[in-house]
Amino acid sequence: MKRRDFLAALGATAAAAGLPLKAAPAEAPSGRITLLHTNDTHSHIEPFGPGNGSLSGRGGVARRATLVKRLRAEVGASLLLDAGDVFQGTPYFNEYKGRLDYRLMRMVGYDAGTLGNHDFDNGVDLLVQAMESMERMDHPNPPFPFVNCNFDFAGAPELGKRVRPYLVRDFPGIRVGITGVGVAFAGLVAPKNHEGVGWRNPFESLKPVVKHLREVEKADLVVVLSHLGYQMLDGEFDDLRLPAHVPGVDAIIGGHSHTFLDTPTRVPQALGETLIFQVGFGGVNLGRMDFAMVRGQAKAASGSSMPVEG
Repeated sequence: MKRRDFLAALGATAAAAGLPLKAAPAEAPSGRITLLHTNDTHSHIEPFGPGNGSLSGRGGVARRATLVKRLRAEVGASLLLDAGDVFQGTPYFNEYKGRLDYRLMRMVGYDAGTLGNHDFDNGVDLLVQAMESMERMDHPNPPFPFVNCNFDFAGAPELGKRVRPYLVRDFPGIRVGITGVGVAFAGLVAPKNHEGVGWRNPFESLKPVVKHLREVEKADLVVVLSHLGYQMLDGEFDDLRLPAHVPGVDAIIGGHSHTFLDTPTRVPQALGETLIFQVGFGGVNLGRMDFAMVRGQAKAASGSSMPVEG
């Protein structure tokens, strides 16, 4: 291929992906990843019915699955992630105790999730049973793992076996490290419902994990699935405060506060910039963030909240 033809093809590829065009081939992206994400879906298996204002007719797992399938065909390398509070909110949870939610998430093709406070609403044993139900189902998609680094599972070994402090996923030209943190149980979860599971400072828990992902696992992109809340005025731990305390995080996929953001919030930190994104609740939106590796560093190209509609 002639040089001018190569450069034209490169420019067309970058434009199609929504990436900034670079004049010098040395700055061309060496790897790309699209993060698709949800938070606080709260057992909304079906779309919201009439009488729910602007949410009426929006959401639904089947529509989400269709949107995810289309996007994955378009973007190539991608991860589908969830920031917790999958449970509680509709009669589906009352009847199936979370088993249906996790089984449907496996069918949609989630790659990882974390735990929110409402995921403990029926206690540790039923949370484990919901995970087991998803693991046992016959489906081509593998069971998706859970990540959290600030819960102590010493007294709940069956749950601890299913929650990892971090994951690493490899794609052409880019290595992604994923971890998670959860909100304090006090005032949110009855002691009997998180029996055997302790809580630790999320910022202090994240520091060694992010350091390990960067220095040992050699992750190019570090993602935190956070169920702390976007901006919690009555607490010291939230997503907006996190980057200043834990440098090296590229993306925070948030939950808990049901915050509707149209685009990610960009927060400076000691090692660059952290993008923080949360897309409301109930599965009415699907979040998307696109990253590219340029000169060995992850650069955000774009981010948007995509409505899940019929």
